[in-house]
Amino acid sequence: MIPLPSGLNIRIDRLRLQGAPVRTWTTWQDGMDRVPPAERRDVVLVHGIGVSSRYFGPLAAALGQRGVVHMIDLPGFGDVPHPDRRLDVEDFASVVAAWLRHVGLVRPTVVGHSMGAQVVTELAAKSPELAGHVVLVGPTTDPSARSVVRQGLRLARTSVHESRRTRHTIALDYVLSGPYWYAKVLPSMIAYRTEERIAQVPVPVLVVRGEHDAIAPREWVRQVAAAAPDGRWAEVAGAAHAVFADHAAEVAALVRAHQDR
Repeated sequence: MIPLPSGLNIRIDRLRLQGAPVRTWTTWQDGMDRVPPAERRDVVLVHGIGVSSRYFGPLAAALGQRGVVHMIDLPGFGDVPHPDRRLDVEDFASVVAAWLRHVGLVRPTVVGHSMGAQVVTELAAKSPELAGHVVLVGPTTDPSARSVVRQGLRLARTSVHESRRTRHTIALDYVLSGPYWYAKVLPSMIAYRTEERIAQVPVPVLVVRGEHDAIAPREWVRQVAAAAPDGRWAEVAGAAHAVFADHAAEVAALVRAHQDR
């Protein structure tokens, strides 16, 4: 545990779940860890393909006023070691579910970005008792672009709207993860049917996109929200795919309003 000058604390844990390596970052404000879990608004953040929780830093700080924030680095991403087998979206969801049961969180708000939105969707569909609210940020994969080439082109279009800091953070994680693991996981991300599986999620769902997010177009986000039994969507002006990195306050406000429903 490292006390920070702002009163924010951080704990890093490394463990193996279902045979796969995982790293988690847990942050909280002084005194928050003494509040009973049922009285907090705890949040779990799940990153997208090729990256790690590093880009969640601004959002984690913004959400830390209400509860404990957990960021989970999935197997093989960032500098977390690669597992000894290929994992698909369903496997990653099982790993996150195993971690939630391991730490005993009480129905937290589970936030997933990009491929992480697929992981969170699968988690909440298969084990709805583990999540109180679901937030999907820039969800993949739009049926009109279910190919590696089209996803690559959309990534290039949206990247020009990200800040230099965000592009640098993402690029570093891509290097750490390596092209081999990215290529192993990518087919599962392309094939996963978020718009079908979200219909099996019984908890409240919020879908968020940035105005310039070419990976998650507006009509696709509307489709996902409409397919959820209790779904809504929102758009952040001026933002791109990693909307929370440069617009953390706006995204945090949306998450808090969603939690209060």
